[in-house]
Amino acid sequence: MARFWAKFGDDKVFTSIICGVLIKEGKEQEEAMVEAMENLQFLEEELRGKKFFGGERIGFVDLALGWLANLISILEDVAGLKLVGEDKFPLLSAWMKDFADSPLIKDNWQPRDKMITKFQALRDAKLAAAASK
Repeated sequence: MARFWAKFGDDKVFTSIICGVLIKEGKEQEEAMVEAMENLQFLEEELRGKKFFGGERIGFVDLALGWLANLISILEDVAGLKLVGEDKFPLLSAWMKDFADSPLIKDNWQPRDKMITKFQALRDAKLAAAASK
């Protein structure tokens, strides 16, 4: 089951958020947002009754999906959208906070300002390329 969630995170969640929400605008971004929300809802449901995907402790699925805990807020800032709010995804929000607050994890995140700069540059380049077509 862990492989399924790791693949789901890479193939569905990552693709819908990065390739859709981050680097699109207008109607295309709105459509990508719907897909991203559907994918995030699957993760929300998987967390029912658990602190982490692995139960009460961080496990393989948490590590495979851990990028969400860092990147979601960065991408929200860059794209100017709210993807994971406590009202819509309370379990996923709590998981993101708990995962990010784990000493092993938080001590190894890339600096937030560098990540914002990187993803802002990616977004700007992709939007400029799309506009020139």
